[in-house]
Amino acid sequence: MTSTSFMMIILVIVLSYSWCTTPVVATNLNPANINGLKAQFETAMKSFSDVASMHYTLAGIKELGVQPSDSHCNDIKRLVDKSDVESIYHASEAARALTNCKLPAEEYRALLTSTLQSDKSTTADIYYAVRASVNLGLNIDESKVEKRLNALAKTDDSILSQGYALLTGAQLSQPVAKFYSDAINDLVQQADEVDGRTLQYEGGVGTTALLLNAFYEVADKAGVPVKIDPKQLVKFASYFSTKRHVATLRSAYYLTKVFKYFSDHKNAIPVVVSRVSPSAINSQNPSVLVSVSNVMGQPVGEISVVAESAKRKEDGAVVISKQKLISKASDFSVFELPFYDAKIPRGFYTIHLTLTARGDDKLIGLTDNTVLKVTSEATMENVELSVADRDSTAQAKTYKLTYPNGLSDKLDLHSHQKLIAKFQTKDKRTGEYIRVQQAFLRFTNKKSNKEIVYLAEATSGSNAQYKVEVDLTSNAADFRHQSGAYELALIVGDSLLQNAFDWKVNNNVQLSFHEDSLPDKNHQSLYSPRPEIIHQFRVEEKRPPTVVSLVFSALTLLPLLILLVSWLKLGFNLSGLPLGLSPLGFHISHGAVFALMFFYWKYLDMFQTIRYLALVSIPLFIFGHRVLATLAARREKKA
Repeated sequence: MTSTSFMMIILVIVLSYSWCTTPVVATNLNPANINGLKAQFETAMKSFSDVASMHYTLAGIKELGVQPSDSHCNDIKRLVDKSDVESIYHASEAARALTNCKLPAEEYRALLTSTLQSDKSTTADIYYAVRASVNLGLNIDESKVEKRLNALAKTDDSILSQGYALLTGAQLSQPVAKFYSDAINDLVQQADEVDGRTLQYEGGVGTTALLLNAFYEVADKAGVPVKIDPKQLVKFASYFSTKRHVATLRSAYYLTKVFKYFSDHKNAIPVVVSRVSPSAINSQNPSVLVSVSNVMGQPVGEISVVAESAKRKEDGAVVISKQKLISKASDFSVFELPFYDAKIPRGFYTIHLTLTARGDDKLIGLTDNTVLKVTSEATMENVELSVADRDSTAQAKTYKLTYPNGLSDKLDLHSHQKLIAKFQTKDKRTGEYIRVQQAFLRFTNKKSNKEIVYLAEATSGSNAQYKVEVDLTSNAADFRHQSGAYELALIVGDSLLQNAFDWKVNNNVQLSFHEDSLPDKNHQSLYSPRPEIIHQFRVEEKRPPTVVSLVFSALTLLPLLILLVSWLKLGFNLSGLPLGLSPLGFHISHGAVFALMFFYWKYLDMFQTIRYLALVSIPLFIFGHRVLATLAARREKKA
């Protein structure tokens, strides 16, 4: 095994270790990345290039509790495009986010009014005009807006258009908002479900967040609760909680608003249960700590948490049943479950948690599954190194080792000998011999640092013993026949072990090979550019000489020449040719067939020719049949 292969093995061990030490949330629902959203808005505030960015940034950071400075008001007035209704909308929203920023409403009145009256305005344009009018304190003719929205609903039924219609309805009177709020349930049913865990709309996080904002805004204006099934709401929340980073300020703004709605006690609140302790349970980390919060990371009030069961994944054994977790914070945000016990064997476990809120029926998603593992310390026992001849003619020399002490004696092996290593891995807590996921014997050339790694295989049975045998004759190619001093080490790793082993067994193993040593392979060449592949088309076959082609053509035309010469000598006899439409059609159709053969030779392929021939054959058959019938009638008359 080469050093590259060994590095891949070590990578697997490192990844297993990192999984063990990194807190992982097993459920779909994660706390929102509020700090990431805030950082995105703060970065955008350093410079603005358009008024839309100002709207999403200033309004978004205000949603997170930071009041933007009124100094941005001049930038809003400078960047707004007075001829574009969307730009005016963004400017009015950005100004609304400031404490004291007034825009000249009369300068925008004409454009906003014409947009609401125009037959070319889209649903989004109608929303921009209505929302901007509300922000600027301008009056709106609700009947015209409703009429226009109804007309647009017949021509554009896209999910985004319906979302803008709901947002527009939220700006109008309560009866109108009530009418649009009744459509929420139908729109929820149009969401796409992914893996039975999340709900989203086509268009991604920006579109989905806009729709959810529309649901809450129109329901709030109508004075009714949002009509979304709790299970569906949890799936929406699960989708949003997976968005740790979003690409655009627009998506970040609407996502922030959704998280605020999900944390408002006027609405149903999805509960986030996340494990905050390491996933590995052992004597140093005997308990599981979980946090209970809303998606904004805030406490949800007095609540109790019960571990309904803890099942081992290997065999489904239940080790905990209906055990109440201990509250570790006065605001009921952190709970502890003592889990480490001598009776609980090492392995992976899934804990099913149920939550019960006290006096709050707004909390939803009150179940959660979290995954952890019980690890243990291990030691290596019954370690033996044996040097034996290949043919077993001489008695093997065996060295017994005790971990962590290595063998100080020099080991000499020549090409007709083999090295045998045996060992067992023992769980310190239970005293049982255990199997591990990875066990290797490594040789390291002390001169070149080249590593050769061999897999240790376990014997069957409960007290598994690991064994690896290295025959220097059959395995000489692995060493490139390079004699010299090598370092010998045993490597043992497992995701359920607290300690991995990289035990230097012997620092002076002398290997001797009879063959000449071969140079090490240059592994860097694997990543060097390869020679360019130049495609070579098939060389055209040589054409025959021109004389041969001309002679062949002449022989082909010779029968036609003989026919013409015969006609000139014998004369033409056209007296038997009947006159009329049928003979004329027959000869024209016949000539068309010959013409089609010429086009097939020059331009058409076989399938095109067959299609055209089928069309020409119809009149040829009809006219030919009539000509033959006419000639037959003439013969009968003469007879």
